[in-house]
Amino acid sequence: MVKNYLKIAFRNMLRHKLYTSINIIGLTIGITSACLIFMFVNNELSYDNFHQKGDRIYRVVTSVNAVDPVRYYGQTLHAVGPTLVEDYPEVIGQTKVRQPWGHIDITWKGQRISERNWLVGDPSFFELFDFEFLEGSPETALDAPNQAVITKELAEKYFGNQKALGRVLDFNALEPVKISGVVNPSSDRSHIQFGILLSRNTFFKGWDAADQSWEDYGAFTYILLDEQNRIEDVESEIPAFIDRYLPDNPHKIGLQLQPLREIYLNSENIEAGISGVKGDYYYIYIFLAIGVFILLIACINYINLATAKSMQRAKEIGLRKVSGAGRSHLIIQFLAESMIITFIAFVLSVGLTDLLMPLFNDLSGKSLVFSDELSGRNLWWLFSIAVVIGLVSGSFPAFYLSKLKPADTLKGEIKTSVGNLKLRQLLVIVQFTLSVIMIVSTVVVSHQMDFIRNKKMGFDFDKMLVVDINNGNVRRSSHAMKSEILKVPGVKAVAISSRVPGEWKNIQEVYVKGGNLTPDDSIQSYLMGFDEDMLATYDMELLAGRNFSGNEGADSSNVLLNEMAVKMMGWENPIGQEFHIDGRPNGFKVIGVVKDFHFQSLHQKISPLIMGYRTNPFNYIDYFSIKISAQNMPKTIADIKKIHEKFDNSTPMEYHFLENQLANFYKNDLRAARLFTIGAGLTIFIACLGLFGLASYVIQRRTKEIGLRKVLGASVTNLLLLLIKGFASQVMIAFMIATPIAYLLMEKWLGFFTYKIDLGAGNFLLAGIITLIIAILTISYRAFKTSNINPAETLRTE
Repeated sequence: MVKNYLKIAFRNMLRHKLYTSINIIGLTIGITSACLIFMFVNNELSYDNFHQKGDRIYRVVTSVNAVDPVRYYGQTLHAVGPTLVEDYPEVIGQTKVRQPWGHIDITWKGQRISERNWLVGDPSFFELFDFEFLEGSPETALDAPNQAVITKELAEKYFGNQKALGRVLDFNALEPVKISGVVNPSSDRSHIQFGILLSRNTFFKGWDAADQSWEDYGAFTYILLDEQNRIEDVESEIPAFIDRYLPDNPHKIGLQLQPLREIYLNSENIEAGISGVKGDYYYIYIFLAIGVFILLIACINYINLATAKSMQRAKEIGLRKVSGAGRSHLIIQFLAESMIITFIAFVLSVGLTDLLMPLFNDLSGKSLVFSDELSGRNLWWLFSIAVVIGLVSGSFPAFYLSKLKPADTLKGEIKTSVGNLKLRQLLVIVQFTLSVIMIVSTVVVSHQMDFIRNKKMGFDFDKMLVVDINNGNVRRSSHAMKSEILKVPGVKAVAISSRVPGEWKNIQEVYVKGGNLTPDDSIQSYLMGFDEDMLATYDMELLAGRNFSGNEGADSSNVLLNEMAVKMMGWENPIGQEFHIDGRPNGFKVIGVVKDFHFQSLHQKISPLIMGYRTNPFNYIDYFSIKISAQNMPKTIADIKKIHEKFDNSTPMEYHFLENQLANFYKNDLRAARLFTIGAGLTIFIACLGLFGLASYVIQRRTKEIGLRKVLGASVTNLLLLLIKGFASQVMIAFMIATPIAYLLMEKWLGFFTYKIDLGAGNFLLAGIITLIIAILTISYRAFKTSNINPAETLRTE
């Protein structure tokens, strides 16, 4: 019996090669998309799941409630973790990590190497977190000064295939550090990223004292709860805890406990986190939606073509029923055909997934390995998805066709309608509704990215070379180094600052009192240190007052403000006004107002900004900004490197072009743009495959009618319009259904930007026109070919 079902299924597939090919291609693309998306989503949802105590580990998050809206930070006071353990028996453990500055330098085989992926950790770090040790022991890895745990990649970088345990690395400005452990990389599925994890007393001997400090921020704190206690028990005690240790609390500091396994995907509003590695549920939803769309369109293709072919199989069904075949036999027959096609598509999709993995990793920003992701249980899950697709695709044709009455099938009387709308038309409308949604999304995202690229930022970043200052000698000799850089051919201007516009690191924030604020009120403002050439180098507009004079003594208490800071202070004429910053007894005088510029990404609204002189008491200089010409840029950079080596012989020159750094703000958005483009292309391609097959069937059935119309004088153009009209109307209905859905989706996505395009009608009309043109071209090929057939041939078929 089974052999007979398979034999008939293969005969039908071979007899209808076009329809079989369309279904296999569509389902292969659909299953491949599902496979890739499954791996992406599985990777995103598995972050920090490998820690055995992960369900009881929480990150302590600091909130500042004195500002509106409330701001959240991933860092806490050093004393928070140890004090929680002392005060609450349900908190049975804690650990802290820090990164005191941006990089540490290693001298290795005569070369100077800067490492930025580093942290400093408590001895208890590996009591909470379970990183796989390849060498060394987690119990003793961080229990003494001058020890370091490194990742496998870093061990191979410095020691090749040799054992790293016990080896020594020479860190500049530190004592030699012994390797106490080698772990598998933390970058795979952990929000805690490090290449080097130093024991906490390696370079700062006062960490024990800092554990008692209620003034020193900068610790990333994690606590471990007793499994017998609920998180609500601890959270309810937090207000009393804050009142006890921060009784004044002018900024209304609060603490929240964030589950470890929510950190990666639920930290979009948390600043100053432990790393820049963040996921986003929204992009998971985008991936899933695109995958479902593609799969659904592929399934609809199968259903549509199967029902379209029902007329040709109607007599077969009737004869088999008359011959004694039960409905269950027919259902099994049609499901068998569907499962065979799906199985072929599944096998092809596995190979295609492996082939596309590098491209998918580039698109998603992941480093997925095909053999790791598609093995064991994951492969069975994917196979199960393929089985479900086969059953879903084949179920409607199987159950519908199997219930047809023999009398109707033998007379050719078959109706496939929903109300007054034929089923095939309804399915085409669903397909193109999904396609229009994807195309609208692609158009809107593309326009938003163009808006970001073309929006004026309020400063000039073209060919702006930013060089890090990583050495105390450079800071002390910055004027001399700046003078020498200015002499390099191709250098137009040089400025020195603590931060740069478009900053990607944490910017100093301060609380400001004065202006028209009440004595008890303050505003939170960003603070950067500029020298006297910063405005000219970046072509920033000075609206009122004057720039810094370059006199260190005179300018040390002078500041420039942006327009937003002036507005927040409530001044009409700010020049000459004075204000105070928390932590400094002396006041600061406003000497100038600078036009607002986007010193952060366009996701964020322009905030108040104080521009102090480069010698301000809050931050030290950290960058040279060098405006260079386009001619002979490699030579210019090489000359600047020579000057850097003259003033800094211990660290390599770190530099980048600011425009490249600004682009990093929008990596996820650009990824979404590419994703929508690819998704739209695939959905429209699969939909057009089905439309081509359906049009071929419809035109084939109307061949005699076309011949008669040509005999009666109809032109090729008339026949084309006749054949296209029905399908074009279905696309227009799909457009009307898709427009409000796409509008809501894109309104949500644009909500992530403070500065964004308007969702005008043009975006939707463009998507509708694109869809209609593609559909017409798809139908026209087959329609034009049929319209040009000699009527004598078409009529002779009767």
